[in-house]
Amino acid sequence: MTNTNQTGVATSVLRAIRRNTRRVALESFVAARKFRPDRPPPDFVIVGAQRCGTTSLFRALNKHPAMMPNVINAKGIHYFDTSYHQNKAWYLAHFATQAERDSHAARVGHKAIVGEASPYYMYHPAGAERMAQAIPDAKIIVLLRNPVKRAISHHLHMVWEGHESIVNLDEALDIESDRLDGIEQRILADPSYVSRPHQHYSYMARGHYAQQLERLFAHIDRKNILVMTTEKLISDSESSLSAIQSFIGLEPDPSIALEKRNASEKFEPRQETIQRLTDEFAESNERLANLVDIEIPWQST
Repeated sequence: MTNTNQTGVATSVLRAIRRNTRRVALESFVAARKFRPDRPPPDFVIVGAQRCGTTSLFRALNKHPAMMPNVINAKGIHYFDTSYHQNKAWYLAHFATQAERDSHAARVGHKAIVGEASPYYMYHPAGAERMAQAIPDAKIIVLLRNPVKRAISHHLHMVWEGHESIVNLDEALDIESDRLDGIEQRILADPSYVSRPHQHYSYMARGHYAQQLERLFAHIDRKNILVMTTEKLISDSESSLSAIQSFIGLEPDPSIALEKRNASEKFEPRQETIQRLTDEFAESNERLANLVDIEIPWQST
């Protein structure tokens, strides 16, 4: 192993330790809150897709004065995917009580809005059904990005985070189906089961948006779901943010700007790899275009 690789591995390990240490401390705080009554569910949830700008969108929404951060001040709670062994009281303990929301509303002159962003919810095979049962009235936001670019960004991010040891994208794509074989069935059969490969190595699978949206639409009223492309959010951020703010119950604030968060380093894969991914998503993109009433900008690329 080269010195560069050793340094990268060490950095990834230290990053993971810091994340886990912070999470344990924060969850101890949550545990003390979960038995307090009068704690309504979130107003909205950003459910995905991963590497499609969910962090940037969530941070932008949290700049609004009427927004209240969840109590651990984190983007995602991950109850409906990797923490379903907890209970609903644990989930709701991450959000402000009604009294806290009323107090905040009195200060800002607008109803307080709370939410979270866990981009594994949409891809998780049980996520939609679990949300429908626990938070049926929450507004659901979906961001979709060119699936070819999303897959490339996903792999880069997993390598950077230390989750992926296969740094060559083509090699990771070659073994993806073997890594994921049979896992969805196991997840659906055992609500407590959490799969690292399903969460981290689903580079192509997560880009098949039509299947995931069909699952969302089957469980959640479509009037409560807003679907937008990342390309639209970036190219027309002011009107896009305004539409999203209105959708979740906020008075649109034109002063709020979108800032790029969690961006991956630039990487240009082989043209053969790009074509492989383009072919992979061709049929799914056609289904997506027939499923949603929005422009799909990567359809013609």
